[in-house]
Amino acid sequence: MEAGIARVGVSSGIAVLGSTLAVGENNARNLCSSPSTSGFLGFTSSSVLGSNRFGVVTIQKVGGRQQHYVTLTNARLGRQKSSCNAEVVSRSVRGLSLNKELPCKKNSRGRVRMQAEVGGSGSSNPQRETVQATLEQSKRLLAMQKELLKQIDERKKLYTELSEKPGNPVQQQAYKEADTAVQNKIEEIEAIRSAEQSRKNEGDKGKIIRDETSKEKGKIPGARPLAASWQSPAVPRFSPPSSAATASSPTKPVVRSPVETFSPQASASPLAPPSNPFSSPAPNPTARHSVIVPPELPEKETKEVTEKGEQVGEDGIEKEVEVPPPLAGPNVMNVVIVAAECAPWSKTGGLGDVVGALPKALARRGHRVMVVAPRYSNYLEAWDTTVRKTYSVDGRDMEIGYFHGYIDGVDFVFVDSPLFHAYQSNIYGGSREDVLTRMILLCKAAVEAPWHVPCGGVPYGDGNLVFIANDWHTALLPVYLQAYYRELGLMQFTRAILVIHNMAHQGRGPMTDFHKLGLPEHYLAKFRLVDPIGGEHCNVFKAGLISAHRIVTVSHGYAWEVQTQEGGWGLHGVIGEHSWKLRGVVNGIDEKEWNPETDPCLQSDGYENYSLENMEGKAACKAALQQELGLPVRSDVPLIGFIGRLDHQKGVDLIAEAMPWMMSQDLQLVMLGTGRPDLENMLRSFEHHHRDKVRGWVGFSVKTAHRITAGCDILLMPSRFEPCGLNQLYAMKYGTVPVVHAVGGLRDTVQPFNPFTEEGLGWTFDQATAQGLIHALGNAMWTFKDYKKSWLGIQTRGMKQDLSWDNAAQLYEEVLLAAKYQW
Repeated sequence: MEAGIARVGVSSGIAVLGSTLAVGENNARNLCSSPSTSGFLGFTSSSVLGSNRFGVVTIQKVGGRQQHYVTLTNARLGRQKSSCNAEVVSRSVRGLSLNKELPCKKNSRGRVRMQAEVGGSGSSNPQRETVQATLEQSKRLLAMQKELLKQIDERKKLYTELSEKPGNPVQQQAYKEADTAVQNKIEEIEAIRSAEQSRKNEGDKGKIIRDETSKEKGKIPGARPLAASWQSPAVPRFSPPSSAATASSPTKPVVRSPVETFSPQASASPLAPPSNPFSSPAPNPTARHSVIVPPELPEKETKEVTEKGEQVGEDGIEKEVEVPPPLAGPNVMNVVIVAAECAPWSKTGGLGDVVGALPKALARRGHRVMVVAPRYSNYLEAWDTTVRKTYSVDGRDMEIGYFHGYIDGVDFVFVDSPLFHAYQSNIYGGSREDVLTRMILLCKAAVEAPWHVPCGGVPYGDGNLVFIANDWHTALLPVYLQAYYRELGLMQFTRAILVIHNMAHQGRGPMTDFHKLGLPEHYLAKFRLVDPIGGEHCNVFKAGLISAHRIVTVSHGYAWEVQTQEGGWGLHGVIGEHSWKLRGVVNGIDEKEWNPETDPCLQSDGYENYSLENMEGKAACKAALQQELGLPVRSDVPLIGFIGRLDHQKGVDLIAEAMPWMMSQDLQLVMLGTGRPDLENMLRSFEHHHRDKVRGWVGFSVKTAHRITAGCDILLMPSRFEPCGLNQLYAMKYGTVPVVHAVGGLRDTVQPFNPFTEEGLGWTFDQATAQGLIHALGNAMWTFKDYKKSWLGIQTRGMKQDLSWDNAAQLYEEVLLAAKYQW
């Protein structure tokens, strides 16, 4: 549809048209011809309503009845004349808008759509006189405006001549006279406008004329409704007839969230839903809403555009603007991410980083996102919702509370219980039974959080809703969703996705653990697993994988590995049976936290922020790190770093085996981590015997991790298995070259360097052996020392990558859609 603009002036005699007049090539002669039962403007003879380059609209009174004619002059239509009654021409009457650009649209078939505004309705004499008086006064105002423009043009000419001959007194006098005349005209126009405004305020203040088909109660003009909870009526609002000069254009409906919600039904299940169902739609707090413009405010007063999509005028009042659609388009959903940890409040590894960053990326795409995690301590960002619920865990009633915080477009909901506070220093501490009890309570509270927590005043509800559970800690959520809700006719439009971050941890225990879960007996088979190593046992992860609608691993390589006997850890057969719903999505990184250009950890103690265009800052970071750790400050020696847990998975023992060779080379080694006591003592031993080359930091420090990533030349990751890995992504973002074992996500993200084609991002080795590590690390050190151009190319390619969560969020969105349409 091509858009056109027709300027309709008073000189052409246009009075008004309200709503939209559509005339097509096929129906131009077939417009309704029944006469109107009431007058439109009360004219007694043929009158011209309006004209433009598409046609002329007239009124004729024939036999006591008014006929409205539309004469089309379109090039394709020729000149045709069709009649229709007043109801076809307009169902509503608006205040007169003079000399205003009116939207007209024309498509390829010749269909014409014209929209104008009209003042007054009905056929009574007072209303006709009001309209006529307004027309006459408006004609005077328009004539004065034209005269003013003419005088301003003459004034400009005089000013140009005066500037060329400043000493001519005659021209100076003429300039002063023209200036005085212009000022008089302006004052006269302002006086007329003030009189009209005063008459409007005295006679028709607070009155709104609506169409006769509107049944809704009128609202006071200028009172701005709440964008999130108010919906504009189908019929436009109108101003009084006497306020022609200030009438506003038809208002647009408020943009509402496309996310629908469905109310839960009553149930007698052990996890009973609320008694009062939520029937109102849940607005998307991340969607940008349009707001109605008060009629009294001219559009020219707008100055700035806020982040939410409203325009703010000088007086601070928001006005309607065009809002771009969300990146997700019509696929926006309610998403609830559930995990045992969430950065920055609780974190032991990559899981916390994912749960802290992925929701924000999904929210940027337009989804309404909630995160549910335990409240291990008093978080300043979360406030008490005063919502309390009681759930049965292993025969005991446990009360929980919901705390809520809204950050970066995401609703962070924390489940509060003394069970979680007791383990704030070690969130996975306690016995196996204690951990299982906490996870049961978390899953039961999370599955009903969309019903109970009033995020932004309106709960999510259970319609168009998808849960994303993470690892075995929350694998019970899809099981509870199926057993206590979907099988009982509740949450029929809710789905669950299970993300595998580490298959090695599965929630194994004896079969007696099943009776603590509070599930029907026929679910026992989903938990029973028999493998050659563990024998018959209760496996929480197995039941979650079977019950989930979709399964996601954190890399493509790991999606393949979990289906093998070595990578499946006893569940490879189960995943193989459900491989049709398995997909790998590589994690991203939070570029607000991990960005060398803005990293706050690099703004003191000699460290400097840097970028690809200014790599001198990285050299400064290396020197500052060497000085801080007490190592010799040398720019020519390769500085190698390791950051991670000290356990068998991370391949720390491989570093220990390669240590004699490494100490024979001209290098420096920095290791940061905590874990097994024997490996912690090994770090201390390395530093004790090699004070001039090795530094071992037992523990974890966020600032130190950032500084090691920025100051090192090479990052070492000899993990035996790595589902995704984030440290290699951080390293490449900071221009640090990774040397990794080619498994899982490390294989997906680190392309081996090819010296012949100058391609690649780092070095990899295929076998988890000390010899493979030595070979890859030796090639990296050789390139660093002797091939500076190739080394710079590796750094440049790594820093240029788009490693943000936005790409990963789009892939997660595809999985959400697949689950949504899976019954």
